[in-house]
Amino acid sequence: MAASEPRILLFPVDNTDYSQKAFEWMLKHFYKPNDEIHLLYVISRVQYAAILGVPAVDYTPQINRDMYEAVVKEAEAFIVKRFLTHLSPEVTSTPVVHIVKSEVDASSVGHVVCFKAEELKATCVLMSIITKAH
Repeated sequence: MAASEPRILLFPVDNTDYSQKAFEWMLKHFYKPNDEIHLLYVISRVQYAAILGVPAVDYTPQINRDMYEAVVKEAEAFIVKRFLTHLSPEVTSTPVVHIVKSEVDASSVGHVVCFKAEELKATCVLMSIITKAH
């Protein structure tokens, strides 16, 4: 009998305790051996514009490569710290990490998540609660 196809689990992340706790819950209660985990972080227009010090309405696609690389490095650092170092021994492969810069604002990141889920043919999308409290 052939091995079953792995489930593709898409987990959008951010640099919050909520996201980290949801990831740990997923590993404990939902993950099965052979599952393929994909972590997705979206750099929104608002976030990138704030780093450049310009209003989001004035945002242009021209990028300051040093600033952009700094945002990506910051994302990589928190993904390693909050997620990759918390993998349980049952996880047999390293998750795939996707860092995507998007022209959407922070409230529209869901569209990017859905697009990525369709692209990956994800079995499901698991994520933390969304909060505007921080």
